[in-house]
Amino acid sequence: MLQLATIGTSWITEEFIEGALMTGKYSLNTVYSRHLEKADQLVDKYNGGYAIDDLDQLWQDNSVDVVYIASPNLLHFDHTIAAINSGKHVIVEKPIFTNLTEWDKAHELAKEKGVYLLEAARHIHTKNYQHLKQLIKFKTEKVTYPFLGANLNIGQYSSKYDRYNQALKANEPVPNVFNPEFAGGVLMDLGVYPIYVAIDLFGKPISADYKVIKGQNNVDLFGHVIFEYDGFNVVIFISKAVHSQLHNEFYFDNETVRVNNITDIDRVEMFSTNNGEIATLAYEVENTLYDEATAFADIILNNKVEDYKYLTNLSRNVREVMDQLNQSV
Repeated sequence: MLQLATIGTSWITEEFIEGALMTGKYSLNTVYSRHLEKADQLVDKYNGGYAIDDLDQLWQDNSVDVVYIASPNLLHFDHTIAAINSGKHVIVEKPIFTNLTEWDKAHELAKEKGVYLLEAARHIHTKNYQHLKQLIKFKTEKVTYPFLGANLNIGQYSSKYDRYNQALKANEPVPNVFNPEFAGGVLMDLGVYPIYVAIDLFGKPISADYKVIKGQNNVDLFGHVIFEYDGFNVVIFISKAVHSQLHNEFYFDNETVRVNNITDIDRVEMFSTNNGEIATLAYEVENTLYDEATAFADIILNNKVEDYKYLTNLSRNVREVMDQLNQSV
């Protein structure tokens, strides 16, 4: 049983607590928030652990095994380093860090201290994604004509976008998710999802480019990522300022594999020009982070080194490519 501490009180933190407890492999030990009343609410809701508003208490608490970090992106690195130095395993909400230099430093320290450091990219651990991955692998190996590529799309109108525009007009601080000084923007917040999928399925691209539309404060609001591979391309559309209805598609001969939501895959469908819909895979989940929490607990409790190596290598490749995209803007 892993004694869990969390940093942050957003919906994703609550979802992780719930998913972790559902696995039976975690016990809620500590909830940290700058606002103690928010931490108290989560402790009361899940009937476990205690609430704190002082991080030094967390670092000094030897009863905590693993810390889940869902603070603003800019704070991930400092919180991670402190957690590792206190001898705790660390799970960091995506994007794990703001650049590759931070990634390398943190993982070197984790190796030195003998703890695990994991990036919480929840979607790649789900059963529906694993179905998709197996199907793509099979189709690319069996394709008659060359595989030409894929279109991945995620356009989610942010609940904070209106507040962002109002803040600009009033010359007030914008929400962190739209603040470049807090490593905000659509590439960091949403782009990491389809980028993870592309690199997990096809590896690092030969070249990576990012065509972007920016807001008044220079934050990226709308853009297209283009990955060039040997013989095919992957094009990724991302935005937090539009409400897109586009599907995600992979093209094989006269068949198309379609996924409706790359962040929360609930269906994997395949269509043919001859037969219409020819296959559908669907697995309904009660909690979207349950599979991720299970995978991380297995790595930590059972010392699954090979699984850890695969995930850390994938995480580093994603971070390296995202640095390339930022440089291309």
